[in-house]
Formats: sequence, C-alpha cells, structure tokens
Amino acid sequence: MTAFLLIACSATYGQQQTFRPVYTYTADLNNDGLPDTITLSSSLSNPGLFNKISITLSHFGQQSFMAAKGWANVDWTFLSKSPNQLRTNKLFLAKGPHQSVILLFGQLDGGDFRGDFSIINIEDNKIKMVFNQKDRNTDVEVPVKITDLGGDGRLDFVYKQYGETLGHVDSLNADIGTYTPFYVYTIDNDCVLNKELTMQYNKVHYVYAGLDSLDKIKVLYPRNGGKPKVVQ
Repeated sequence: MTAFLLIACSATYGQQQTFRPVYTYTADLNNDGLPDTITLSSSLSNPGLFNKISITLSHFGQQSFMAAKGWANVDWTFLSKSPNQLRTNKLFLAKGPHQSVILLFGQLDGGDFRGDFSIINIEDNKIKMVFNQKDRNTDVEVPVKITDLGGDGRLDFVYKQYGETLGHVDSLNADIGTYTPFYVYTIDNDCVLNKELTMQYNKVHYVYAGLDSLDKIKVLYPRNGGKPKVVQ
C-alpha cells in the first residue's frame, strides 16, 4: 500500500480535458489476494485538487469517475477518528467483510458548502459510485465516521451539517442552537438514507426530533458536554 507520485505522464479524456496522473495506490480491493490499482488524475490548475479517479481490479477491468469541481484532501478531523486503510490523505479507504469503500472529499467554501463528496463501493468484483453529492439533494458538510452500525457486516456512513448558535441560557450554562441531526447511509448499490439507523444513532449520540422542518427545531446544548435536548 504505497503511494507513488507520477510526474511525466498525461492522458486525454474526451476532446477538451487533458488529465495528468498525480498519484497511484495499490491495495487488494476485492479480497482475491491480488493487488488492484487506484489512480488519481487532474485536469485542474489547482495542484491541491484532482477531478478523476480510475480503479482497476486485476482481471476484472477498470472504472473511472469524474468530479464536478474537484476532490481534495480528506478532512483531518475525519482521519483523526477513523483508520484509513491506505497511508494517504488524498482518499479514504475502508474495508468490510465483503466490500471496499472509497470516500472522496471536496473542499468546503466560505459558506461551509462542500463542492463534491463521493462514495465508491467495490463489491462482487464490481466498481460503482453509489453516492455523488451533486446528484443528491444534500450537503455532506461534516463527515463523521464509516463503520458497521447495523452489525450486519455492511459499512454505514455517518455525516451531519454545521449548526448555528441562536442564543444563550447562562442560568443553565447552556446555549440554544439549531437542530443538526446525524444522517446514516448504508453503503450498498443503492446507498440510501437508513432511517432506522439514523433514528437510533441520534437517540444515542445526540437527540432525535425527526428529519423534517429542521430550521424550526431548537436544541439546548449544555456547555459541559452533556446530552442536548429539544427546546419545547
């Protein structure tokens, strides 16, 4: 699992974009004992971004995917809590009993909107981008973790959005803020919101007040790190 910087190569994609490979990684992505290859390429002028990923499974072919704006480094807060199966900060690789999952992080802008966020699932010797933020009505502002929450051997992805402080209650040593629940997506070929796991996760780690009218729900946040609660 070693990364190599590629300097001199280039490839043309379509008629207008010329891609230069910038990093390549090897790992056994389908648990067959053979090394597979991940290549990150860029047609962008910003050296901190790349906008193409190509994944080659030995004996099973290659798939390539593009970013709308560009992927960047994995959030350091995510790396500090989740073990990456590759020694890099350019992408995040997680492995389950029957799947490998690649997370790709876009940059946050000044308004905390993330330009791109993508999830690629590798399972049954097939490579599929199962979550691409530009195709979903969502914004993965704060990726939290990837783990098997359901205990079924399948990986789940947890994220939330940034909240806003609305006021202060000094008598309770607490603040009033917006309701920002965690969202749990089970990573399979559909990769949709798992409502049951979302509810369970929020009840344990936060507070659960549904998924609708989020801007109308206020939450009391104790400053001592205690459990938040909905303000009636």
